[in-house]
Amino acid sequence: MHPSKKLRIHLWIYNHPFNGISDQVEFFVSSFKQNGYSVSVGREPSNSSLNVVIENFSTQTRDVLAKFCLSARKRVAVIMTEHLDFDSGQIFVHGEPLWSDNDYMHPATQVNRIRNLIDCLPFIRCFFVLGDLPELRNISAMLPGVDVRSIPFPKFDPVQIENTKTTSQIANDLLFTGFITDYRASSIALLQANDFSLACPHRFVSRKNRDTMNRSAKLILNIPQRKEWRWLSLMRIVAALRCGRATVSLGTKDDSQIAACCYQLDISDQRWLDELKKSVSNWALLYKTAYDNYILMAEQFERASRFPHDMLEFWSMTDRIEKSLS
Repeated sequence: MHPSKKLRIHLWIYNHPFNGISDQVEFFVSSFKQNGYSVSVGREPSNSSLNVVIENFSTQTRDVLAKFCLSARKRVAVIMTEHLDFDSGQIFVHGEPLWSDNDYMHPATQVNRIRNLIDCLPFIRCFFVLGDLPELRNISAMLPGVDVRSIPFPKFDPVQIENTKTTSQIANDLLFTGFITDYRASSIALLQANDFSLACPHRFVSRKNRDTMNRSAKLILNIPQRKEWRWLSLMRIVAALRCGRATVSLGTKDDSQIAACCYQLDISDQRWLDELKKSVSNWALLYKTAYDNYILMAEQFERASRFPHDMLEFWSMTDRIEKSLS
């Protein structure tokens, strides 16, 4: 057993409502536990653990972090969730230059998040990326001295979807549960006009309700925030697989790791609606194939991107964390 596996890891979620980060929490906790660590989650920091937080700092939550780190003489790891890149001396947020206007995240919100993240740099040990997204291209040039480490995809058991109870819960062809932008609204309207039965809550739902809704549809939809958005929603796809459902993405051409487990439809092809109807008819087979592909991808990714035991071991020394005997 690697010595780091006796370290305690604490996910400090003081700066988020739990429902907004439940998928990230499950991914993180599952991956760390599967690698032998003791993991806790709470709204207060832990003096006896390595503390990890999820990015999204306001002025107030930035100050809470600074106060703890200064008083306890500790640093934290930060899970990055937004697509933040640095290219040719320019900051890009979600693939567009900083201050670009959009209906997903207001430019002022983008700037404040980056400014507060930079203010936290003295207290940050490293950045964690769950899987391989966000890519964080050239982030070390923008934020020097901060290490970036990937957390491998967690494994989970397949869902048996053949039984009558499971199939009797299905009420719709498709489900979309994301934040509604103009582009997403027009995509949903197009599908409904073409006789797809599509459920969409048009509001934020808890993870429990979302999972129930996932099981009530044959396929889960991934619709990009805008036409030019090039990334898949990794967390949505993993959450769907946990519920026994595959995800179909409209108009994306993502080549990240999770693309191996998602069906991306080219909506410039006039036949795409017919292809989607075929996918709905073959939803059970699509899930089985997507799940098998996920497990294969997760195993390959972990071999290529080793779990950061070494970094955690060194961090425990600088934070003066004693190892658990259990």
